[in-house]
Amino acid sequence: MKGMVRYSAISILAVLLGLLSSCGGAKLSLADEQMERGEYFAAAATYRKVYNKLKRKEDRPQRGEIAYKMGLCYDKLSMSSRAAVAFNNAIRFGVADSSLYLLLGRSLQSDGKYRQAMDAYTIYLQHSPESKEAEIGISGCRIAMDAKENPTRYKVARSRIFNTGRSDFAPMYYDRSYDRLYFTSSSAKNKGESKSEITGLKRGDIWMARKNEFGQWMRPEAVEGELNSEADEGIVSFSPDGTTMYLTRAWRDPHADTGVEIYVSRRTDAQWSAPVRYDITADTISNYGHPSVTADGSWLYFTSDMPGGYGGKDIWRVSLLEAQGSLENLGPFINTPGDEMFPYSRTDSVLYFASDGHPGFGGLDLFKATLTPSGGWNVENMGLPVNSSADDFGITFGAGENGFFSSNRADGAGRDHIYSFELPDLKIIITGTVTDMEED
Repeated sequence: MKGMVRYSAISILAVLLGLLSSCGGAKLSLADEQMERGEYFAAAATYRKVYNKLKRKEDRPQRGEIAYKMGLCYDKLSMSSRAAVAFNNAIRFGVADSSLYLLLGRSLQSDGKYRQAMDAYTIYLQHSPESKEAEIGISGCRIAMDAKENPTRYKVARSRIFNTGRSDFAPMYYDRSYDRLYFTSSSAKNKGESKSEITGLKRGDIWMARKNEFGQWMRPEAVEGELNSEADEGIVSFSPDGTTMYLTRAWRDPHADTGVEIYVSRRTDAQWSAPVRYDITADTISNYGHPSVTADGSWLYFTSDMPGGYGGKDIWRVSLLEAQGSLENLGPFINTPGDEMFPYSRTDSVLYFASDGHPGFGGLDLFKATLTPSGGWNVENMGLPVNSSADDFGITFGAGENGFFSSNRADGAGRDHIYSFELPDLKIIITGTVTDMEED
């Protein structure tokens, strides 16, 4: 689910249409306000109520405009099939905005309807011939169709013991013993009673699962201590010695946009302390989240929409040893005009991340980036079945080519679930005939 913790509400995907001059009145105004604040679940419900009250023939222009806005909400909620229907309705009701075909193409691609998505992207290119996003979308659709015939050797399975039926995502091993897994959940058992206006689910808390003496995972439990609160917490990373947790916290102000920041919690006496904000820059407007500590503990990778990036959300890093003057963007090999998020630093030269800006199968895909001798990055899509037409993100590795990641594949409500993956040993079978030749 593209909730407050997972997707900071930084900007709406397209410029919203003007307020309607008739039909809807106060409710339509409320929906627009909800959407501008990033309350996509609440806004979609309000728009739907106004839409259903309008007459099919007499109110076609108004229905088209509201369908457009509903589509934007569903897109943010990862409800790709609903978004595609809404954008199709907006086109059918005569909304004269060519960007609808780009949005429709992306929604169809995320729904796995690659040929229809390519048709929509092609129509958009007729209006905007130099659109890199549409070209990348078509390239991603072709890659996806080819990948069905050439999947990787990875084996992927939904990890039932970690999933609640709500949203569970961004798994992370605690240390190199690989016997504790932390993740984010919107479980009904989370603290507080309020629900997120963005997702309609309870606000995220951090949960943890352990292995028993037989090496089997036990049922997860909410993390003890002062870590979880009424706010959204999640997406964690740990210092190499396990005493410090870096996490994302999203706070809500009913009169302002969602704010997302990185916090720090300390572990003492087997409990986590109340998180304290980690100041990266003096910028209080930008959003900072998705922390990832390098294996040696010297750098913190993170996601932000701060100025100086390549568009959307970018991956940055800052030194944990000498923060002053060390802030840097990872550059155009990694970052695109789209969104790059959920960095995972496996070694000092191998980085995994999620992106919707590089050619992929739809939504967010997982990519492996390897540092080259020249200082650039070689970026590879992780392929099927790790990636899907839906959102795939938030990966963590165990001792070998195995671990966990999150995905909202096969979930029409856009909810995220945790999946395991492993790369089986390659077995080579040699067949032939052995002849014993003896000399007389």
